[in-house]
Amino acid sequence: MWLPDTFSVNISNIKRICNHMLTYTPPKSSTQITASKHSWLLMLLVFAWLWPGVFHHDLWTPGEPYLFETIRQWHSRQWAIPNLFHTINWDSSPLYIWLGALCQYLLSPHWLDRYEATRFINAILMMLTFSCIGGSARQFLDRGNGRNAVLVLLGCPGLLMPGHFINDNIILCLGAAMCWYGFSLSNRRVMMASLMLGGGWVVLSLSGSLLWPLLLMLLSASLVLHPLWRYRRYYMVLAISLLWAWPLILIWPVALHQSSTAAFHQWWQYHALYPFGGFKHISIHFSLGYYLKNLIWFAFPAWPLAIWTATRCQMKIHRWGILATSWLGLSAAIFATMPVQGQDLLVFILPPLAVAGAAQLNALRTGAVAFLNWFGIMSFGFLAIFLWLGFAAMNFGWPAKLAERATYFSPYYHYDIDYFPLIVASVLTPLWLWAITRQHIRGRQAITNWAAGILLVWSLLLTLFLPWLDAAKSARPVVIQMQNSLTSQLTQALESGKECISIRADSFSTRIAWQEYSWIKLSPDNQHCRYRLVTHNLKINAPENWVEIWAGARPREKNNVIALWQKVTKHTEQQP
Repeated sequence: MWLPDTFSVNISNIKRICNHMLTYTPPKSSTQITASKHSWLLMLLVFAWLWPGVFHHDLWTPGEPYLFETIRQWHSRQWAIPNLFHTINWDSSPLYIWLGALCQYLLSPHWLDRYEATRFINAILMMLTFSCIGGSARQFLDRGNGRNAVLVLLGCPGLLMPGHFINDNIILCLGAAMCWYGFSLSNRRVMMASLMLGGGWVVLSLSGSLLWPLLLMLLSASLVLHPLWRYRRYYMVLAISLLWAWPLILIWPVALHQSSTAAFHQWWQYHALYPFGGFKHISIHFSLGYYLKNLIWFAFPAWPLAIWTATRCQMKIHRWGILATSWLGLSAAIFATMPVQGQDLLVFILPPLAVAGAAQLNALRTGAVAFLNWFGIMSFGFLAIFLWLGFAAMNFGWPAKLAERATYFSPYYHYDIDYFPLIVASVLTPLWLWAITRQHIRGRQAITNWAAGILLVWSLLLTLFLPWLDAAKSARPVVIQMQNSLTSQLTQALESGKECISIRADSFSTRIAWQEYSWIKLSPDNQHCRYRLVTHNLKINAPENWVEIWAGARPREKNNVIALWQKVTKHTEQQP
């Protein structure tokens, strides 16, 4: 059959195009390359965030000494009871005590000292928290929003203290983040969702209080009242989580009961629902104003971004929106009636705020992006300049007025420059300046700049100012001052055991300080000692037959003076 030449050419072109379409392999998307690059940058930012504050300083009051000493005194034969000088420390988390003791055993003294080994557990728990928050945001929202949620969380100033120091409130944040990850997986991976949701309940129960797991169990059950959470897989997740989590939740209370029936009853009646008390004694106090006031700085910029998300989209048409609204509403009722006022407890509401804040981050208006970006640049820039000036003032005396204030707030500090932290601070400052010079800033870039600013200021504070802060917040200078004031005669008598220094058994902070930094062994409630170490305010004088031979205090603590008294008898020669 005859065909025109033009028609033959067209037939051959069509065949060639079809073959090309069948064998065509699309190139890798540039967005995937960008996402991979941004993931590595995020990992570097998280890694740099984790470590400032973990190393090279003593126990800082008021929180670290009590918890550290409870960990140090933990014993495997009474593993269920957190003891502090033979008194149960109900304010501590059993899980944190166990993990801290494990880190001390594995890392100290060959790799890290005891303080660093204990703080190392916070770095591990924070990495798990970031992973759970990022995973939940990615499942609930979309690819790329996991990074946004982690960046929002990194930018919250309130997470710095519990994330870097010996602080067991990080258990609340980890448990809440695990529950969020479990909720996000409930419509796809039933078993993994059950492990994460039930694991979050178990972690929260090992905070020492049943309030938090019971609260989230109530929230988990109440979600089925909404049609978006009323599906078969979620029912399976709830059932499996309850089946495997409840036996683990009961392990610590049962072990506590077997160790000491009296201790279990005390916990059940007065501490099982901490901070409200126990099942026998429940106290309530209106604290909404306190927590709202602290939330402003604690969770900034997570809460403004969450409000922007609530105004931008309808929360009730998204599963994560229903979860976040219910979580925050229930938490508001709890914090409003909480008798204990502790700002670190606000870590419990950071996961929903971070995920909600990341939901509409890329849709943030240009004016809001510019405000957040420039507010962060100006604030952190001025703080960085101030910290560099403060470093110069406290070490070289310039500016003179700033040097005077530095001496006032940390009088025990002496010239101390470690060149490695100085090099780290010198590298981070120009890196931050380079990072904030990007053009065409959008929501993600603005929150990245904010998180980088938080990291810069925190790193400068914990590198340039670390010796200065250590001299102000550690009890070591006071202990050394007292030891230097002793005469050689009294020192020899104490070393040989001929003399002793008594102290009240419930003076925990003073006992911890002298146990950690002094060679002197104090004798709790020993009536036969001629010397007594007491804690009082300036208005209290030594009682009859006693004379004060030394007094000292940490900076700015006029109502917490530590004094050494000597008993006066007819044959006593007062020691200078």
